[in-house]
Amino acid sequence: MNTDIPYNLVPADEISRRVSRLQHRLQEKALDGALILDPVNMYYYTGTMQQGVVFVPAEGEAVFLVRRSYERALRETPLQRVVPLKGFSQLQPTLADLGLRTHVLGVAEATLSVAMFKTLAKAFPGATLTDISTLLGMVRAVKSDYEVGLIRNAGEMHEIVYDAIPAMLREGMTEWELGAEIHRKMMALGYTGIARFAGYGMELFLGIVSFGESGNYPTASIGPGGLTGLAPAFPLVGGMRKLGRGEPVFVDTGFGYEGYFTDKTRIFSLGALPEAAMQAHQVCLDIQEAIRCRLVPGAIPSRIYEEIDNQFIRPRNFGQHFMGFGSNQVPFLGHGIGLAIDEFPVIANKVHTPLEANMVIAVEPKKGLAGLGLVGVENTFRVTAQGGERLTPGSDEVTVV
Repeated sequence: MNTDIPYNLVPADEISRRVSRLQHRLQEKALDGALILDPVNMYYYTGTMQQGVVFVPAEGEAVFLVRRSYERALRETPLQRVVPLKGFSQLQPTLADLGLRTHVLGVAEATLSVAMFKTLAKAFPGATLTDISTLLGMVRAVKSDYEVGLIRNAGEMHEIVYDAIPAMLREGMTEWELGAEIHRKMMALGYTGIARFAGYGMELFLGIVSFGESGNYPTASIGPGGLTGLAPAFPLVGGMRKLGRGEPVFVDTGFGYEGYFTDKTRIFSLGALPEAAMQAHQVCLDIQEAIRCRLVPGAIPSRIYEEIDNQFIRPRNFGQHFMGFGSNQVPFLGHGIGLAIDEFPVIANKVHTPLEANMVIAVEPKKGLAGLGLVGVENTFRVTAQGGERLTPGSDEVTVV
């Protein structure tokens, strides 16, 4: 770490390995290189987030073309080719001067606006731009030991936060008030403040805090958890519903540590929950364990999904409102996680790419109950030969206060 920088930097060998892995994929696709503009992938391949473009050629050194801040990029990235960039019209001639081919280029269409795509097309006249969103996601899906260490640290901080939640609960408090107390605790522990998504335009602040039937409220979120939010313009965190006794307190948050996230859900209550809620929660725990045992290298996500459906969901008539109440129901059981909350792979029916060691996956079986709300669990696991290694410690049982 540089003595004039008050935080840790990504090790140079870590960046080098990431670039090499991407280059191998680019060569397989016969691409001249990749243009990377979105902040998450930029950080992954440079160790910093600036305004600019990362060009990773199929062979040779990566080039970081920076509009702002060039000085900060020099301080934070281990890449050796860092070039000031005044405008996108400079991209093609600058790379040509470096002897780099730019005839067939990969771009992450999932994170580009139409306007930016048109800008790139204009900057590289005659070039073919092809989508590599999936390719970039697959490179990031397999974590290094360095990344797993950061995710493990996030999980440890996450446990401290959830251990503190029972003391926060007060009859009559609002979802928003509980969310604010949780957020304050997280920030005090070094939480990075926002939860990032891989897809373009998606938003999440803190996570979801729902009391009772708020957990079943219709949502545009890509997860199974419902919530009201403060207003239609901010359908995030939680709303003004007040906490009563004997209803589920559903808390689903991501904790970011030096950019890497864990995802975790726990259920709390003031006083005992109805037996139907406790039984449904136990089934979710059984499903989580069955999935955890299957998180081994070579396992096929679609087969895991099918096996869980055949062995747990159908025999127990558990499908109604499983993985979300009504229209909130989602067609997956878990999702990759790392620098973003929603990474590859997904434990879903149409995902056939085998799991690999050191993939990190959040498993989240949840069940909506009419008149009661949402129960279930979520933990973050590392794929190993022995099954999923939990990176989010702590009890999965309902915590009754």
